[in-house]
Amino acid sequence: MSIILFVDDENNILEGLRRRLHSARPDWKLSFAQNAESAITQADKIEPDVIISDMRMPGTDGAELLTLMQQKHPHSARIILSGFSEQEAVLRTVGPAHQYLAKPCDDQLLLETIDNALDLRHLLTNPDLRALVGGIDTLASPPTTYTSLVKALEDPLVGNEKLTSIVESDIALTAEVLKLTNSAYFAIRQKVTSVSLAIRMIGIDTLKALALFTGLFRSYDGPKADASRMMQLCQRSQQLGVLATLIAEQEKLAPEIVNVMAAVGMLSHTGSLILYAFRSAEMTDIIKRVEHEDIPVYIAERDLLGAAHPEIGAYLLGLWGFPSAMVQTVAYHHRPQDTPHNQMNALTTIYVAQNLAREVAIERRTGKAPESRIDIEYLERLGKAHRLSAWRETAKLVEEKYCELTK
Repeated sequence: MSIILFVDDENNILEGLRRRLHSARPDWKLSFAQNAESAITQADKIEPDVIISDMRMPGTDGAELLTLMQQKHPHSARIILSGFSEQEAVLRTVGPAHQYLAKPCDDQLLLETIDNALDLRHLLTNPDLRALVGGIDTLASPPTTYTSLVKALEDPLVGNEKLTSIVESDIALTAEVLKLTNSAYFAIRQKVTSVSLAIRMIGIDTLKALALFTGLFRSYDGPKADASRMMQLCQRSQQLGVLATLIAEQEKLAPEIVNVMAAVGMLSHTGSLILYAFRSAEMTDIIKRVEHEDIPVYIAERDLLGAAHPEIGAYLLGLWGFPSAMVQTVAYHHRPQDTPHNQMNALTTIYVAQNLAREVAIERRTGKAPESRIDIEYLERLGKAHRLSAWRETAKLVEEKYCELTK
């Protein structure tokens, strides 16, 4: 049975939630608290799966409460449900809250948000890793990101294109910008997956505050070798997004797929960033095994940790309220065959792009093409196997371009 804890200082709101949700989800165990102190006491007893709190309450407010819950119950999904929408208050919840829902909140949206949070739990069967992901308040950004953004903003004529390129070069900031934009705080009907649009929506001041929050104070300060790997991961993920976008355009996929591929490319390795930052010793062993045995990294991760970067990243993105299609793409980007589809889609595109990017990078470095890991039978089933050579040429062009940029 799933346990949901609601916290609000207005009793009539709690009673309304009790009546409506009990009939809609009789299999849920609902608990209610009128202040932070009562919520903490109850949570210690019932270990809630989801905690939903008002923002403005006497004494300890919602942001402070969820920060405490994050420390004491990191496995719980944390959601703010509030009519208090001042920008400063919303930014304070970016870390401790996975999502921000505005009052009045449609019952169906609330139910779907809770359902999605509960459904995501099956992605991580290892309770230690689930607690690890739930306990992360923000992903560490490369230290240069905030500096680059501030420098760009010193130019009064700086355009959205320049700001977008800076944000998309950083997995952490990309995730945080899209997370904040997709919160109900912005009262939008459709999920925003375009970083450029997200920047226009949140505005320059919010972008600077968010970059400061994720970059300046939360910069990764671990071993230099891991920091270097994380920086390379950011660069490779950006490259992967570009390649996936080009492939999607070549195949004339729907605009909504083309437009999302750059973000998917960046976010597909959110889980890797988490593992490098918080499981450094294990990742060192994993990389050694990958290099020695020439096996996919996700297999080595799963063998050692019980979960791999695709499901870890998908779990976190799902908690943040990203579209289910994007969460699924991240979760299965190494094994699209495990999902039912008969046409090329975003998942196919990112799968092909990541494998081709790997192959051309190895060939450039060693002068010898590695054995391909692309499942030809899968592509044949989709009627796309004959396009592989054209995609490979595109991958080579992207690799050459990025080599020039990083010289």
